Amino acid sequence: MKTTKNQQTTLFEGAGYLIGALITFILGIGLFILTENFVIAISSSLPIGTVIGILIEQKLQKEESQQLRQKTKLLTGLLLLGIIVFFAILFL
Repeated sequence: MKTTKNQQTTLFEGAGYLIGALITFILGIGLFILTENFVIAISSSLPIGTVIGILIEQKLQKEESQQLRQKTKLLTGLLLLGIIVFFAILFL
C-alpha cells in the first residue's frame, strides 16, 4: 500500500514559488523596457510567473500522480494561451 507522503524533496518547500516570483520580476522589467507600458508589463508578467512558479514547485517536489499530470497539462495549456493572447493584444 502506498503512503500519502511518498515524495523526495530536492530543495526546500516553496523554492519553486520563489523562482516563479523571480521570473515574474525579470519578465515584468523586460516587458516594461520593451513596451514602455506599466499596465501591460504587470498584467502579463504576473500570471505567467505564477503559473511557472506552480509548475516548478510541482517538479521540484516530485509528486507523481495521474491527477497531478492532468493539472500540469492544464496549467501548461493556460500558460501557452496567455502568452498567445498577450502577443495578440500587443501587436494588434
